[in-house]
Amino acid sequence: SYQVRIKDSDASIPGDEVDIDGGVTASGSVQATITSGSNTVPIAGSLDTQGAGSGTWRTTGGPIACSGRWSARRAG
Repeated sequence: SYQVRIKDSDASIPGDEVDIDGGVTASGSVQATITSGSNTVPIAGSLDTQGAGSGTWRTTGGPIACSGRWSARRAG
């Protein structure tokens, strides 16, 4: 399990060296890609106006393919 921190439109995973590209549209649609080494993880989903939501992810480029779901909630 990972916790992605989003602050001022910048996304990061505290303690990990990863690149996160993408974002959230004004309507709440989430499209992004997390990259670490040769592994890329496209994510998609949606957030509501309170910052809660869910979506899917799928690994590509690595030795093992897997997929799953993610969920989000506004912290603090």
